[in-house]
Amino acid sequence: MAKPDYTLEYDYLAGDRQERAILLHMVLSLLVGMVLGALGALLSSGPHLIYSIYQPYAYILLVVLVGRTATNLGWAALTSALATFGPLISLLAASIFESSTLYLNLGTNGAVMNVTVAMLATFGVLAYFTRRQDLWGDVSGGVLAGVVAVDGLDKTMKGGFEHVPGFWPWNTLLVAAFVAALLFTLRKGEGRARAAFVALIVACAGFVFAVAA
Repeated sequence: MAKPDYTLEYDYLAGDRQERAILLHMVLSLLVGMVLGALGALLSSGPHLIYSIYQPYAYILLVVLVGRTATNLGWAALTSALATFGPLISLLAASIFESSTLYLNLGTNGAVMNVTVAMLATFGVLAYFTRRQDLWGDVSGGVLAGVVAVDGLDKTMKGGFEHVPGFWPWNTLLVAAFVAALLFTLRKGEGRARAAFVALIVACAGFVFAVAA
């Protein structure tokens, strides 16, 4: 007597678990983003130096985690977008009650805000590519860390687009530690050195552009 074939049943259950995990990942990305945005709205009324280190680095960390843990590239892009819109929803909702405060420091016009939101979502895609154990993974990790470093330099340098008085030295050191943590956690072995080299190139390019401007 032939034994029953449970292959299709196992495949169905595995597919169902994967779909549930993807759905949970999407919902958590949005909800955690909204919680971070609500906390950012509260911090915006406190010391400016604390808010300047919370925003945008807390949101970047969330997007990196979301992109890194996504199932595939498509889901990485979608969940990263949700993780980016989560804080935006909370901050815009908070602005209804306190319209005089610019909770989301993304610029003074819609175009700048759209570019910044798109950049944050792109961080998630770059984080997904860091799962690759090849040169492309190193480049993705280096670009990600380099852009974060450029943002820190911009806030540190006088005359920067987002210069924050008092950002140097402690907040700058925190950003440097964040950049180092990204390199050490997203890459392994020799890949860290290659990613660090790419990050250095991106940071130097941003510095030269800022000085030339």
